[in-house]
Amino acid sequence: MESQAGKILIVDDDEFFLAMMEDMLRGQGYEITAVPDGVAAITTAESDPPDLILLDIIMPRMDGLEVLQVLKQSPVTSEVPILLMTIERNEEVLLSGLRRGADDVLFKPISSEELLARCELALKRKKKIDGLNDIIRRHLDPNVAYQVLKQPTGTLQLSRTHLAVLFTDLREFTRVAESISPEQTANLLNSLFEELVRCVLRYGGTLDKFLGDGLMALFGAPIGYPDNETRAVCAALDMVEYLAKVEKNLHPTTGQVIDMGIGISAGEVVVGPLGSQMRSNYTAIGDPVNVAARLTALAKGREIIISKTAADLLDERVQIKKLPAAQLKGKRQPLEIFSVVPGQKLEVVFKRKT
Repeated sequence: MESQAGKILIVDDDEFFLAMMEDMLRGQGYEITAVPDGVAAITTAESDPPDLILLDIIMPRMDGLEVLQVLKQSPVTSEVPILLMTIERNEEVLLSGLRRGADDVLFKPISSEELLARCELALKRKKKIDGLNDIIRRHLDPNVAYQVLKQPTGTLQLSRTHLAVLFTDLREFTRVAESISPEQTANLLNSLFEELVRCVLRYGGTLDKFLGDGLMALFGAPIGYPDNETRAVCAALDMVEYLAKVEKNLHPTTGQVIDMGIGISAGEVVVGPLGSQMRSNYTAIGDPVNVAARLTALAKGREIIISKTAADLLDERVQIKKLPAAQLKGKRQPLEIFSVVPGQKLEVVFKRKT
């Protein structure tokens, strides 16, 4: 059973010191793994990443600074906090460790009070970072999340880019909600959104936000692909297929038919964190966003309507039908629009833009 307090890997070639720390930390409820050298530390950390590493600097085979560099460059262990330990009070060694990514340096001999306090602080920081990273991963495909999290700035900036925007909206959901309890409504929405978001992430899209009984997703930011429009259509087709599969199971509960309209547009937008200094959301602003939202309102049950700007950039395998031009709210001229033929099966290759 995994410790709730956290997993700590201790690396030190001093058997007495290693045993002492192991007993002390295990007595505080931590799950401890102890190894005597740097090579074993790398193997152990990469096979079963700990929550914290206590790493001695002076060791045979590989010293602690070399081990630190390897661990911080590995995607598996780069986010694990590492506390260096050394008997040498050398400023050059201290700075070298911090520059290579150490979270702190502890000087031997280390009192039990200081060791426990430093471990607790490092684990609290790790827990907060893990929570923030988890939020990012909930919104992004794992491959996209990794690209975002490894950015040197640690933040996303406002930028202009070309992307595809997808909106969904459940039809007559107010009527559905009237026929079941609030708890059933919440559970129903959660189960539906769970799969709809999977459809977005499956094709490298980004969940922008939930909108009551709908959602907004971006294809092309923060990571872009050459076929963003095709990916958006593939996600929409998967959504429609999923709804068709589960609707017959939902009908006995709701007594209503659950339908959904989907709109997709493409073009130049500004993306990034928008809001105040206290709180901002990663989103997109621009005409394609407005058009996609209007197209969603036009779409009938389980219909996917796309703009000409999206249709022009689709893979030639995607089958679409031209619809009568639509006069959208806020637009001076009617807009050319198309519907996506349902039931298509398409494959996309995850090749990023360079």
